[in-house]
Amino acid sequence: MTPDFLQSLRGLWHLTWCGSLTWRRTAVIAAVLLANPALAWFGIPARGTTAFLHWTTHLYLGLAMPLYCLVICGGMIRDEVQDDTLGFLLTRPLTRARLFLGKYVCQLAWIQGVVLANSLLLVAVGWLRDVPEALSLATRLLLVGAVGTLVYSALGALFGLLTRRYVVLGLVYGFLVEVGIGHIPTNINALSMMRHQQTLLAGHAAVRDRYAWSADGPWTAALILCGTTALALALGAAVFTLREYQNERTQ
Repeated sequence: MTPDFLQSLRGLWHLTWCGSLTWRRTAVIAAVLLANPALAWFGIPARGTTAFLHWTTHLYLGLAMPLYCLVICGGMIRDEVQDDTLGFLLTRPLTRARLFLGKYVCQLAWIQGVVLANSLLLVAVGWLRDVPEALSLATRLLLVGAVGTLVYSALGALFGLLTRRYVVLGLVYGFLVEVGIGHIPTNINALSMMRHQQTLLAGHAAVRDRYAWSADGPWTAALILCGTTALALALGAAVFTLREYQNERTQ
């Protein structure tokens, strides 16, 4: 990385964190962090292993976390376009591709922090509810959450460049690919990122026994998740470089 890119990255980092730590956004973040564990507290009974596993593997890693990545990273460039501030960021010698990647890195760091905190709070809820597997699942939950945010944030960033209705596109992708193709009992289900997350989660005996997920090929699953992240970022950088963006509200 060149000194110019590192300097630009520091500036983007400052803008991202200053913009995310305003009083209003801090209140929203606190609500996001507390809502999931609070609902889990009421939804998981004492020693409720089945409820805890369903909450963490399906509702959290399978729904809440991907949606959060989509909303945050989908708007990282699109919001700049709608606010007419993109031109201030497109300054030389920072190329469009490096701006896109720099924004992704800064947003990813923020998302990773939120997901880490949320995962630890869920584990704490399980521990307080006397779920035997809560602590033993913690490491795998943190690992899958970290890897999952990589790929879903990259996909969200790409969707945000393709359309301003990136949430709709993300939901369509989720239903068609993650839910639809992911449940087809053939090799085509490898297109589903959730399928590979399940492979990593299946390394825990309780998860494997409860859902009959295969734990074969965890390194392959991790490589596919990372490879899909790189592919989505490469496509996003190419789209952002070649396409001109205008505020659609002023057209």
